[in-house]
Formats: sequence, C-alpha cells, structure tokens
Amino acid sequence: MKLIKHLLIASFIITSPICSASAMLQYWQQAKINWQSESGTHINILADEQPAFLALKPYIPLFEELTGISVGFHALEQSQMRVRRHQDLSMHTGLYDVLPMGITFLGEAQSRGWIDPLQPYIDNPKLTDKAWYQLEDISERSLALCKINGALYSLPFDFSAPIYFYRKDLFEHFNLAVPDTYEQLQETKIKLQKAIDRTPSLNGMHAFASRTLPGAGLNTWTVLPIMRAYGAEVIDAQGQSVFDSPQTAQSLQAYRDLVTGFGNPDNSRLLHFYEIRRLFKEGQLASAFLASHFYNEIDTAEESDIWNKWEAAPLPAGPVARETSPWSWAFAINNQSNQKKAAWLFIQWATSEQTAALLSTGGSPPRQKVWHEKLFTLVNKPGFNKAMLWVFEHATPDRLQAGMVEFPVVGELISQTFSQIFYGADIKQSIKATDAKINVNMRALQTRSENKQ
Repeated sequence: MKLIKHLLIASFIITSPICSASAMLQYWQQAKINWQSESGTHINILADEQPAFLALKPYIPLFEELTGISVGFHALEQSQMRVRRHQDLSMHTGLYDVLPMGITFLGEAQSRGWIDPLQPYIDNPKLTDKAWYQLEDISERSLALCKINGALYSLPFDFSAPIYFYRKDLFEHFNLAVPDTYEQLQETKIKLQKAIDRTPSLNGMHAFASRTLPGAGLNTWTVLPIMRAYGAEVIDAQGQSVFDSPQTAQSLQAYRDLVTGFGNPDNSRLLHFYEIRRLFKEGQLASAFLASHFYNEIDTAEESDIWNKWEAAPLPAGPVARETSPWSWAFAINNQSNQKKAAWLFIQWATSEQTAALLSTGGSPPRQKVWHEKLFTLVNKPGFNKAMLWVFEHATPDRLQAGMVEFPVVGELISQTFSQIFYGADIKQSIKATDAKINVNMRALQTRSENKQ
C-alpha cells in the first residue's frame, strides 16, 4: 500500500521534504531509555512469510542505526517456520533470540520454559519507558492472546481475525444483500454462482471459498468460530471433550455445505489460504472468509485489479452467537538467548506506536490509536471499518486456542476430522470417533504433565 505508506511517513516526518533514517530516529529517541545500551551485539530474528513480518524487514536498518545492534532476519514459509522454531526451542540451541509466536503454540512454549515472561523487561526502567511505550494502547483482545494465566509472554504486532470479504460491485449488480447468517450465506452462494454463470464476462469465477486444508491452525481457524456460533465446543472447562454433540454436527454440516459443491472452486478441498487470497485478489473469487489483515494486499490499484470493488463484513451469525478466531502474530524472547536485553529492545521497537504506523502498510497493527487516527480514514471501506471495530471489541478465542498446551495435538486431531468430513465422511460417526481420541490424548497429555511435576 504505497499511498498509505507515504501518507503515514509524511504524518511523522514533517521537518524535511527528504525523509532520512536519522530524521526518523527522533520518534523512537523520545523514549527515556538508552537505545544504544546493547550496541555492538547481534541478534537473530525468526519470522513467518506473512505480510506483517515482510513489512517489518525494510525498516530493520532503522532499528540497527537506533541501537547499534545488528540483526539477522530469517523469514520462512509458515510450516517450515514452525518446524525450525520447535527445533530451536526443544533442542535449546538458542539460535534465534526473538521468535514469532501465535496463540496455538504459546501454551506449549510457556509450559516447557522455552520463552521468557516479559513483565520483568517492561518493569525495568533502564530498558522500557512505560509512558512512551503505552502498553495500554495495544488492544486488550490481542494482548489476551499473548498471556498465560495473566502473565505476558509475547507482544503482538499484527492482529487479525477471519471476516467475510466480498465483491461489493457484484452484490450491488445482482441485487444481493450481504448475508447475516450462515443459512443466508449458503443461499447467497447459490444465487451468486447462478448469476455469475449467466454473465459471460465473469467466466471462471466462483462464488465462495474458505479454509479446508488440514492442520492445527489451518482449517481450525475458520471452522472453530462456526462451531461456537452454533453452540458447539471441543473441550469443556474441565478439560473433557464435548466434541460429539448435535451442535458440532449441525455446524460442520453448515461449513461443509459452504466450502463444497456448487459455487465453490473445483479444487476447493485443496486450496491453501494463500491460494484463496490470490483468487480473490485476481478477481476469480466473489467472496471468502479471509484474515482481516488481507486488506493490505488489495487496497490499491497497483496491488489488485479489484482494489475499488471489495468490501467486508463480520462473519455471519449462528443460532447462538456471532464468533470469529482472533489471532496475533507476536514476538517472544527465547529463554536460551544470550542477548535478551537486545532482544527486548527489538521487541519494544517493533511493537511501538511509531513502528506500528509504518507496518500498517503491510500488516494490521493491534495499536488502537493507529487505527482510529489513521487507518479508519485511509481505508475507505465503511463495511470493513465496522468489521474491524467488531473484531477489536468482540473477538475472543476458542478455549482450545486460548494458550492450551494440548492444542497442537488436539488441534491436529480435529483438523484431520474436518478434512475427512469435507471429503464426504459421515459427520456423526466422525465426530464420535474423534471425541474418544481427544479424551485419550487429553488424559495422556495431562498424565505426562503431572509426571514431570
């Protein structure tokens, strides 16, 4: 989003028509700490190839000039990143000082002592200027995704949730209302595809797509909110599986109807979320459940052919509630790091308001001031802005995704079940069999944890 980037930088740099790195440093130097206290050290950063991480990379020279700390920045495709991260932490190599963290892995990382609690760094006046940093400006919804038992173990710099992206021009042209319930969305999918098929200029376009590929954090990210919307859960408050329920069956039937059949791409069961993004961006998809930070990839003419044709809304409501799955990409400090103070300076810089304003050109910052003072004006999409307000005010994670140590195992189990159901497996039999497997794994994981204690 080059236009937004230029506007944001201009809002910060007003002293000179030419924005030098040195001029920009003044905005971080307002913090009453010695940014040069770890000068001469080197840190390694592991990153995901998500837009927010890649948006951060061009600004790292600013951090290096500000602090005198050299930075190795290593971005990997998400599945490769997860493997590399687990290897580094479980083998205690300390290769990466700063690690990308999401809620689905936070519980395991914290329970095994692989990452440092961050409050001691925040409370150290030599390292942190609390008045300047303004932790309270970071959305509480995103901070909640970075805590275990109330303790902060990572800091968010990108906050998103699944919302409903759609082609506003097509909805208006075909006189279709934005669906408010999942039943309405299924009806809209059929109506929209019939209208598309009658329009030669839209040949090859499909009405709807959402995540189907198995993987804890892949299809679970969009299936779990529809389960909750129908009143279903995976795990109850006592840690017992409640997966085998009429509500689960009803919600999975609704999701399967949405992601398969008439109105979906022929290979809908094999689409990675990156592929769904590409199809929407290139005008081959009329609507989809996508991460809210996707707006950054489609909101200028140089980025997308449909930049002025899209809008967004919250996910539809179910019989019980309207839900979504909030996610924060965050940074954590490796417990085995030899440069923890330098790692903290990087995290403080990367998640500060000043950096967030720059990263909003490629991510979705959790800092509320950036949204209210800049992005809600610059992103001229009223429906999207309302959807983002809804995410900030109402998005809560599923219990299973709220830092549970068991998520990687249980999440993989239910994810594979979802995938089998999308291919036609009997829903009731599938959830009954998976329910039993969840309880077996939960007991095994809990026994292992008790034995370690």
